[in-house]
Amino acid sequence: MEIIKTGNYDELSKYAGEIILKEIKSDEKTLICLASGDTPQGAYTYVAEALKGKDLSKYNFVFVGLDEWAGMDKNDKGSCQDYMQRDLFGKLNLGPDQLVEFNAKSDNLEEECRKMDAFIEENGGLDLVILGVGMNGHLGLNEPGTSFDKYSHVVDLSENTKEVAKKYFETERKLEKGITLGIKHFLEAKKEVLIISGSKKADIAKKVAEEEVSVEIPATSAKLHRNSCLILDSESSSRL
Repeated sequence: MEIIKTGNYDELSKYAGEIILKEIKSDEKTLICLASGDTPQGAYTYVAEALKGKDLSKYNFVFVGLDEWAGMDKNDKGSCQDYMQRDLFGKLNLGPDQLVEFNAKSDNLEEECRKMDAFIEENGGLDLVILGVGMNGHLGLNEPGTSFDKYSHVVDLSENTKEVAKKYFETERKLEKGITLGIKHFLEAKKEVLIISGSKKADIAKKVAEEEVSVEIPATSAKLHRNSCLILDSESSSRL
């Protein structure tokens, strides 16, 4: 796993944004998976500005949703899909087939997992995955202890994730389960990019960069990838 230290959050955002733009403009069909959350917002702003007013339906890419809280969709303020709509998807002129996401309001979430896995497999796998790293090292909703051999799956949320997630909602929401792409998807992607920013993430950044691969820190799985990188700003890399 390559470790890339940038000077500040704006530089991190531009670096990650350029990776996304390159994939969007690729001549070949590509599947791009992007995480919601605070860390990638700057990168998405950079991408949205670069593509402002452009008809993207002529480009040969599909955005694939990473995860969602069970029982929510883009119409639920604070959901993962709501954030992605506000931060990026809603700012782009996407074609009708350029966004595929979980239906986390389905009565059969296991079937949703199978449908997503089939879509990804039929389209040759993910080409690019951009992932933020949680305070406990989670990727998407793959919590500590999650097997690296899982594809899409339904998860019981950890207490840590439920506590952190409160900041996304204006009113109290009961969060117990989620649906997410699995670490095996990330490991099979052509390129995996982890991004970490801010001083509060300095401890987990050090663990991801320097500790051995362990299911207890899901983000360390990126070290098993043949083409992965970890992008840090000066604050998150301060303990390396």
